[in-house]
Amino acid sequence: MNTKHRVVLVLITAIVMLACNTLTQSGSDQPPTSAPIISTIPALPTVIEEQPPATVLFTDDFSVPSVEMETYSGEDGSSGTENGVYVVRSTGSLWQWGKSESEFADAVIEVDAKMVTGPANNNVGFGVVCRLFVRDDTSVDGYMLAISADGYYTIRSIAASNMSALVDWTFSDTVNQGNATNRIRATCNGNELTLEVNGEVIASADAIAGGSQSGAIAFSAISFETDNPVAEVHFDNLVVSRP
Repeated sequence: MNTKHRVVLVLITAIVMLACNTLTQSGSDQPPTSAPIISTIPALPTVIEEQPPATVLFTDDFSVPSVEMETYSGEDGSSGTENGVYVVRSTGSLWQWGKSESEFADAVIEVDAKMVTGPANNNVGFGVVCRLFVRDDTSVDGYMLAISADGYYTIRSIAASNMSALVDWTFSDTVNQGNATNRIRATCNGNELTLEVNGEVIASADAIAGGSQSGAIAFSAISFETDNPVAEVHFDNLVVSRP
C-alpha cells in the first residue's frame, strides 16, 4: 500500500472511531427506555374509634297499653297508659307513681314529661324514681330525680317511704315551665346519681350508705298546693339503657 492510501485509511479509521465515541457519550444523556419505579403500597386507612352504643334494655312509646309499666288506681291517685302516653295523677298530699315490672341495679332512664293539670302557680313536682324497692311492710326505698313545673329540680333519697334531700329544690332556667315538655335523663350508676334536663346536666349526688341497691323504675307526680292537690303529668318516649 502506498503512503497516500495509508494516510487516507488512517484518517477514515480515526473519523469512524471519533463518531462511535461521540455516539456513546451522547447516549448516556438519553432518557431511560423503562418507566421509573413508583411505589404501589396503598396508604393505610385512618382508623376512627367509635364509642360503643349504649345497651338499650327496653323502650316504650305507650302507643298501646304498656306491658312493662304498671296500671294502678288508689285513693290518692292513679297511673297507667292512656291515649298514647303514660299518665300519673295525684289527688292527695303524697307522691303518686307507677312502677315497672322489671328491676335494675344500674340504669339510665330517659323520658319526656309534661304537666297537663295543676295549680295556677305550677307548683307541681314530677320525675323519675330508680331502684324502687318495696319492703315487706309496703314502705319503699329508692332515689327520686325530679323537676317542677315552676322551674326547680331536686335529687332525693327514699328510705322506708321517708324522703331526704341529696340536692334540695333549686331553680334552673334549663327546666321548661308550665305545660311545656321536658326531656328528663336520670342516671343511677353505682354510687352516682345524675339528673339531666333538656340535654344539660343540672344536678348530681352520691347514693346514701346502705341505700337501695336495685329495684324498679317509676314515674312520679304530686301537687304541693294543699288547696289544689290535683296534678296530672304525662310521660312518653321512654328509653331505659344500661350505663
